[in-house]
This record gives sequence, structure tokens and C-alpha cells, in this order.
Amino acid sequence: TDEARGGVLTVGAARAGALLERQLTLARTRAHTAALQALGSSRFHAVADAVALLASEVPLDEAAAARPAELALPPLAELAQRRLAEAVEALPLGRAGHPYNAEALIHGLAATPAADAPPASERQDAPWHQVRRLLRLRRYALEVLDAGDRPDGSGPAEADPSLSVRLLAAGQALERHRDAAEAAAAAAAAARTPRIAPATAYALGVLHADQRHEVEAARFAFGRIWQRTLSSASQASQGLSVS
Repeated sequence: TDEARGGVLTVGAARAGALLERQLTLARTRAHTAALQALGSSRFHAVADAVALLASEVPLDEAAAARPAELALPPLAELAQRRLAEAVEALPLGRAGHPYNAEALIHGLAATPAADAPPASERQDAPWHQVRRLLRLRRYALEVLDAGDRPDGSGPAEADPSLSVRLLAAGQALERHRDAAEAAAAAAAAARTPRIAPATAYALGVLHADQRHEVEAARFAFGRIWQRTLSSASQASQGLSVS
């Protein structure tokens, strides 16, 4: 009956939560121990010394160092924009055309590669994680240009505020994507625990499916924001050409 299934899910959810808490606590403890060992290692101190030396003797390119910042920085910002645009173009935005997209979810999880390959969900998530990192670099580049002076020396330059807001919103959508993908991966790993109770495995399966749907919802949100960003950029370029 529905009541019995609900009871099983409640018990399984409690056990699944306890199992996840134990596994994540163990992972955090191991990561903390590894970090402390790395910080006390001779290798870390060698790297720290090299960074300190590099900061005092930066190998600047003489030609670039002689150019004003307002001339040297925009090409680098354009490179960041180009890399981001190319990475987004490679994303399957067409399959992320609906929130909570079950069709895209099934498509992404259906592939069964070699036994030693990473799970299909991790392989399909990787390009989105790369876009999130490139998007952060693009935002940083925009902030650097925004902090510069106007060519006429009348004060700080101002980047397009709508672009800054949209890039921030796109980044937040991809951060939700990362969190949901990691939560789904943790649920899947916990479900592979030997001799796990059926109710616990069922609850973890429900959690995994829920988080993969959240992944698709975040992709959908990013796609909508990106389309508005492209539309705004196109209108701005047309306005410049007319003027």
C-alpha cells in the first residue's frame, strides 16, 4: 500500500542520511589530514619559497609591461570571452531546453562505457564544470576592466551592468549545478555500500534521481540566462554599428 511504501521510505531516508553523514565525515577527516600533511611537507615549503621568489622577480614581458593597462588588458579579456563562448557552444543546450528534463537525464545516464571509465553522469557534467570555471574568469576580467580609468582620464570606466548581472546569475546557476551533481555522486557512492538494506538503497536512489533532476534544472536556467546574454550583446553591437 501507499502507506507501507511511505513508511519504508521514511525508515530508508533516516538510514541513508546516517550513512551519508558517516561517509562524508570520513572523507572530510581524510582530506583534512592529507592537507595538514601536505602543508608540513618539504615539497610545499619548496613551492612557497619559489612563489615568494617569483613575486619579487616577476618575469614580465618587456613589450607588454611598457603598454598602458587600457591597451594591454582588453585583448586578454577578449580571449577569456572567446574561450567561454567556445566552451558554451560545445554544451548540449538543446537537450537542456526544459526544467527537470527527464529526456536529457535518461540520455545522459543511458551510456554504458568500459567498466573502468567514470560514470556517465560525471562525464556529461565535466564540460559544464569547465564552463563554470571559464565563466568565473570572464567575470574577473570584466571586473578588472571596470576598475580601470576612462581613456579621457575622467574617472573609473563602467562595464555594462546588465552583462555583469547576467554573468553573475549564470555563474550561480552553474554553482547549483555543481552542488547537485556532487550530491548525486555522493548518493550513488553510498548506494554501492556492501550489504546495504533495500530500504536504504531505495532512499538513496530517490535522492540520486532528485539531484540529477536538479542538475537538469540548473542547466535549463543557465541556458535561458546565456541566451539573454547573447541577445543583449547582439543588440549592443548593432547599436554601436548604427552610431
